[in-house]
Amino acid sequence: MNWQLFNIIFPLCALCGLLSCCDTSRPAIVAPTPMTSENKNTMIEYNREMVERDDRQIATYIRRHRLPMQRFDDGYYGMITKKGEGIVATDNTVLTLRVTIRLLTGEVCYKDRIITFRPGNTAEISGLHRVAAWLQKGTQASYIFPPLLAYGIYGDGDKIPQRSILVYDIEVLNVAPTNAKL
Repeated sequence: MNWQLFNIIFPLCALCGLLSCCDTSRPAIVAPTPMTSENKNTMIEYNREMVERDDRQIATYIRRHRLPMQRFDDGYYGMITKKGEGIVATDNTVLTLRVTIRLLTGEVCYKDRIITFRPGNTAEISGLHRVAAWLQKGTQASYIFPPLLAYGIYGDGDKIPQRSILVYDIEVLNVAPTNAKL
């Protein structure tokens, strides 16, 4: 066999073999289309309906369990069952909580979980940042957070399902200035 011919034919055959393995049934990647004002309005309305539905579910839960919870403008509900004492949590403090997190069904997602964070300065769920201003060492409280203020549409990827409304039973273990040793 002529080696020059082999050096040309073999690479061509190998290339044809590789190309025949490609999946041509998959659609090409297309750049996203810009959102129109009609699509944007549809999304806004859908989100508004989800927030209203969550609020109705929470209100039903509170009535059924006869809880004396207050609704706050951000869409969460809460009540302090035992007042604490000492400094109030701020952005310049470190807050340590013991929390039990439940679904509205009563299913416990996390029991006696210790959470330490700086209000306003961490990735902890936004609901906890909103309630921090009411918390002092020794405070015991319950809060109900809609998905928007909890783990959102994805959950936590472990025990909290997607779009979950969560009940947080909180005990404040410590409120310390940021320069204090924990």
